[in-house]
Amino acid sequence: MYPVGLDPVWRETDETPAQAVEIDTMTRLPTHPGISLRAHGSLLAILFLAFLIPPFPSHANEISALAGATEGIDARDGSYAWQAAFRYNVLRNVTASLSWINEGHLEGHKRDGVAAQVWGRVPLLVNRLSIELGAGVYHYFDTKLFPAGNHENVHGWAPVYSLAATYYTESPWFAQVVVNHIHPESDFNSNTYLVGGGYLLWKEAASPSGLGEVGRPAKTTGYEVMPFLGQVVVNSPGNDPGIGSGIEFRMGIDQHLDWTVTWLDEDAPGTIHRIGLGTQAWLVDAFLAGRITLGLGAGPYSFVDREPPSDSRSGSRLDMAGLLTVTTSYRFSDRWFTRFNWNRVMSNDSRDTDLFLLGLGYRWER
Repeated sequence: MYPVGLDPVWRETDETPAQAVEIDTMTRLPTHPGISLRAHGSLLAILFLAFLIPPFPSHANEISALAGATEGIDARDGSYAWQAAFRYNVLRNVTASLSWINEGHLEGHKRDGVAAQVWGRVPLLVNRLSIELGAGVYHYFDTKLFPAGNHENVHGWAPVYSLAATYYTESPWFAQVVVNHIHPESDFNSNTYLVGGGYLLWKEAASPSGLGEVGRPAKTTGYEVMPFLGQVVVNSPGNDPGIGSGIEFRMGIDQHLDWTVTWLDEDAPGTIHRIGLGTQAWLVDAFLAGRITLGLGAGPYSFVDREPPSDSRSGSRLDMAGLLTVTTSYRFSDRWFTRFNWNRVMSNDSRDTDLFLLGLGYRWER
């Protein structure tokens, strides 16, 4: 057993492949005087004071996966829900997060989207338990289903408010409970009730295996090229599947900024066939000695639609859409890596798609 406040983290050293190193996790959730949460005003005061605390160097950020249920407040309907999130330590008691929230299949609706939030946290039980209040914006994609069998893809923005409780163990793993309230003006209101766990991603120096120089790199990414293959799913009542393929070129701009150019081919026979070029700007970061990378990208996608909607007058057309992508990669050598991309194509004709793509790539530094 490790004493409270010390977590075992396995690291590679010159002497042995891996050895347990005691990491002081007291900086993860610093001790805070006990505060009585008897009124909403107290919570607001905590959030305000948290912004006044000076920054401190954080040793770990958080990635989590949760599952649970959605409550449709307006329709009084229910469904499943799940959420994947990355949380970044900003100040001593303040974090920022990016989450993908899937609200399941309510009657006449299939809604999901990405949420960006700022959180204030109150540590309890010698920093093992954290109570957190978050607020932010939610960009949603709602596939509205009509009785006639047709559908409409609706895109919109909504405020999202969250309450979370996180319990940190003596290892990098933690347990978490989250409640989200989503309140759009022109779509249904909902609550999601989620439980799950996560892992602390440590900012370690590069390992002796040669993944970069020791210390923080000037850029997370150098140059990368990667062909990929996977599945495309049309966001329609039947979720029509097909083949997705293409090639991506990636270039690091700054430590947390990448840029890509991507050739995409979406082919769901009888439903959609788009071929085009997308370009995106990315927020990225690397963890665990640079082996694991995470990123979120957004940008325009220009394509030729070879199977346009039935009301189109031409056999093919040139059009544009938005492209939003979540990515993760694993670097298993200095040059070679594997990457998974989840792309959401945001069309203007109710033909949104998801592309789940896996590739093997080659990387080199400038």
